[in-house]
Amino acid sequence: MADYYRLVEKYFHSDRVHIDFYYTGKRGNDSILNNRMLKFAKDFLSLTRILGSSELVVFNPSLDPRAVIRDGIYHFLAKRVYRKKTLVFFHGWNLDFEQVIGRYASSLFRAVFNFDRGLLLANQFKNTLVRWGYDPDRITVETTIYESYDHGPEQDYSKVVFLSRFERNKGCLEAIKAVEILSKQLAGIRLFMVGDGTLTPELKEYVASRNLGEKVTFTGWLQGEEKYQLLKGCGIMLYPTSYGEGMPICLLEGMGMGLVVVTRPVAGIRDIIEDGKNGFLVESTDPEAFADRLKYILGDAAVRRSVSQNGKREAELRYEIRNVAKRLEQIYFETGQ
Repeated sequence: MADYYRLVEKYFHSDRVHIDFYYTGKRGNDSILNNRMLKFAKDFLSLTRILGSSELVVFNPSLDPRAVIRDGIYHFLAKRVYRKKTLVFFHGWNLDFEQVIGRYASSLFRAVFNFDRGLLLANQFKNTLVRWGYDPDRITVETTIYESYDHGPEQDYSKVVFLSRFERNKGCLEAIKAVEILSKQLAGIRLFMVGDGTLTPELKEYVASRNLGEKVTFTGWLQGEEKYQLLKGCGIMLYPTSYGEGMPICLLEGMGMGLVVVTRPVAGIRDIIEDGKNGFLVESTDPEAFADRLKYILGDAAVRRSVSQNGKREAELRYEIRNVAKRLEQIYFETGQ
């Protein structure tokens, strides 16, 4: 979220709309209960000081218990007490919590978040809010963003990259196993694991136990120039996620750099990738299925060239921050009228 608005703040230019950025939520050592409560109280007081001069208040929660409670209080204050117009942009979506709300509290949720405009990252999530009683005309499916970077000459398609947190449902072990399978047929295949997380020790242990050290490289977290230089040298982004993704920024960055994206059709990814046109979708979580798709891509230069070009073009038009900032400016202006 911080990265999203860092780019918005950098590229948002308007004669009609002025934005004051207000940050809240967990930071630093807020894991201590007293620190969290004190932080919430300070955030609440700070918000009350700026609400009076605002015509539109934009909230950016995730659909998870902590964020819904915190931003629900803030939204109630802005909407019911200060009578402000509000826009709520859900950037994260917990499918388990969605089921709880749908079963027990959809009316309460709608009463608390009675926004003037809602933004979501997937048609699937919009359909959920419509089932809960929201007016579909007040809900728009928007996108996450990335910042374009010149990807230079044609990339090396034997180099595959996984870019995300190393968590159970992100598909990181499946990515390693897929490359392991393929390496028995294509000796030159390499996988770069970019990120970190709770599964890091398990993944490194697996790579060591299977003697894959020459095939799999762990880079740790990379940002800025380091990240873009690595992406620039790779040809395929592999992301076998099972997570209820909104719209993963890593895929947009990969597409924008001209990488061929191979992922799964979960949540918002369905709205990004059209199988065989601007990327590839694999229904299964079986590493064999991903290995087969990688082999197909590596064996057909015309297909990978077409998919790479289509993905890059679509990413620049729909998801690049300069174009998204223009859409946001229009949305903010219309909602604030």
